[in-house]
Amino acid sequence: MSPRPAFVRALVATLFAATWADAARGQVAAPQQQVAQPQQVAQPQPPAPRQPPAPRQPPAPRQPPALSPQEQAALDQLLAAWEARSAAVKTWSCTFHKWEYNAWSPADAQGQRLAFAESTGELKYAAPDKGLFRIKESKQWNPQTRRYEVRGGESGEHWVCNGESIYEFRHTDRQLRETKLPPEMRGKAISDGPLPFVFGAKAETLKKRYWMRIITPPNATDQIWLEALPRFQADAANFSKVELILRSRDLMPFAIQIFKPGGRDQDVYQFDPNTNLIDKGLDLFRDFAKPTTPFGYKYILEEVPAGPQAAPPGGMRPSVPANLPR
Repeated sequence: MSPRPAFVRALVATLFAATWADAARGQVAAPQQQVAQPQQVAQPQPPAPRQPPAPRQPPAPRQPPALSPQEQAALDQLLAAWEARSAAVKTWSCTFHKWEYNAWSPADAQGQRLAFAESTGELKYAAPDKGLFRIKESKQWNPQTRRYEVRGGESGEHWVCNGESIYEFRHTDRQLRETKLPPEMRGKAISDGPLPFVFGAKAETLKKRYWMRIITPPNATDQIWLEALPRFQADAANFSKVELILRSRDLMPFAIQIFKPGGRDQDVYQFDPNTNLIDKGLDLFRDFAKPTTPFGYKYILEEVPAGPQAAPPGGMRPSVPANLPR
């Protein structure tokens, strides 16, 4: 079975993190001590049952140095303006380019690390809870042939959320999986999802989940750069830092760089402003409709029961953001 695509895995974890009660532990009575009999060899006792090891916890996020009053005021002003701009966007679609860097990435003649894989795809969004992400073309570095090779047409991630269900194509398993959202989670699947940097931005949510600061380089033109560090371990388990580039003219996302834990692996997305369609060009019924099961695929329905939501400090629902979307 292939692993569930990272964004869908993160989105489902965000929406359905249930509160589990600790199971009562049974007490094992101490064996009665026996009086040793002459010439009797003591029988070895079976070892006590071993408890499964506790899952490894991600390292606790480290708080960066505090911002100066001027820096904090500038950040608050930017986040408020960005939230207002995001709230005004009802639909958005664009194409994007993605670069993946990891330990298998090649290097050029000067030793500069190159992407291990490059992809192009499309992204669609309708407030507050509809989205589509699809990798359409992709190529990957082959260390044996020392060149990039085109991935198969059915190797890229493809998911659709219509506000009531999440549909994901799992090409390796030849499956189309539908995960139904409980009623209390509908309307929140995208805007309150794993990484709110693309699908809606709320200033208070961002400040609760991340330590943020403006890091715009002096030579940047028509760009605002933001750095976000995770406050919670659940987030830190999936990325150590996010750098987001907004266009100054309209505060729409231009690029996002996601650093994985450890800081070496990273995914970079660049959204093509020439293909931006804001509040036009989308068919809410056709673009986010339940996909047709491809020939040779198996349709699988996953029902996730509603239940109490566990929340980390600050009243936020837990989330396990990973690459957006992968």
